Amino acid sequence: MLDIRLRKRLENFTLELELAASPGITALFGHSGAGKSITLACVAGLNRPDAGRITLNGSVLFDSEQSINLPPQRRAVGYVMQDYLIFPHLSVAQNIAFGLTGLSRPEKVRVVEEALQRVGLAGFEERRPNELSGGQQQRVALARALVTQPRVLLLDEPFSALDGPTRALLRRDLLRLRAELGIPALFVTHDLAEAYLLADRIAVIEAGRLLQLGPPETVVYHPASRSVAELTGGGNFFSGQVIAQNSAEAMIQVGPVRLTVPPTPVELGSQVELSIRAERIMLIRKDAPVGLRENQVEGCIINELTDGFNHTLFFRLDEGQRLRQGGYDLEIMLPTYVYERLGVAHDKRWSATIKREAIHIFQGGDFHHGTF
Repeated sequence: MLDIRLRKRLENFTLELELAASPGITALFGHSGAGKSITLACVAGLNRPDAGRITLNGSVLFDSEQSINLPPQRRAVGYVMQDYLIFPHLSVAQNIAFGLTGLSRPEKVRVVEEALQRVGLAGFEERRPNELSGGQQQRVALARALVTQPRVLLLDEPFSALDGPTRALLRRDLLRLRAELGIPALFVTHDLAEAYLLADRIAVIEAGRLLQLGPPETVVYHPASRSVAELTGGGNFFSGQVIAQNSAEAMIQVGPVRLTVPPTPVELGSQVELSIRAERIMLIRKDAPVGLRENQVEGCIINELTDGFNHTLFFRLDEGQRLRQGGYDLEIMLPTYVYERLGVAHDKRWSATIKREAIHIFQGGDFHHGTF
């Protein structure tokens, strides 16, 4: 278990973070400059916090009150950075063996061969870095981090400089290694899809604060605050009032529209904030059986965008159903194959249904620990 409690004054804010990382991958997710990489540097001993305590499996790495600050070489940390830091004048085997001490030459050879086998580079021992692709260099950096049998692995946006296919390949490699290593790993990324794919837990960080920590599906579909929802791609934010509720459901009045939502502990009559993810609103097929669907609304698509894989539709509701002022009320995201199958390009008037499970009610403020 890696326990982090630190405070570090930075140029634009104070990083104040309390986080426990168990074995598996904890993704530190947030915008660039949020404090993710400096957190890794503090754990590795490359940067000193102003205050706090960092322990690994009960061993103290840093404690400001006890004046403990172990040097990097005594922390048993494996660190993979964005730029790899592969020595160009050394072979692959020499790069990987660089941090090995106290082993005989045959033992080093065996350990290096095992490390190369683990990262899929068996037989590359004598190659030089300039003979390797970016993905292969990244594998060398990962093997070098693992060869010392670290007690924690730190990965600072390790795939950011790679092309899409290579990045996808290395993500699969890391997923495989995750099950084998059995140690805590902190993985810095600002790519939500990457965090969702790789992490056991996502820690959402904004301006030095931990906003939420939890499994990927919880963070994305049950954000603790609007800030988390915005950072994780949420949209369609509205304010409303709880006008009815029972053990099975509640009803929120948003402008002229009443939305049925899952039961909420918020008191009757309370003002609430809610969000609806764009990809969870469904258009109703024109040939579907006639009948009123849950939270059904009517309107027209007034604009749209596409990246070739998904279409974002800007949906304006009919008068008497408007959820807000402005050009449109809802953003709806459809996969391209659904967009084409429905014939949306040739028909802009639709009915849509918003399943109650797609509506998230915010229960409170941002999740973060107090000062220390």
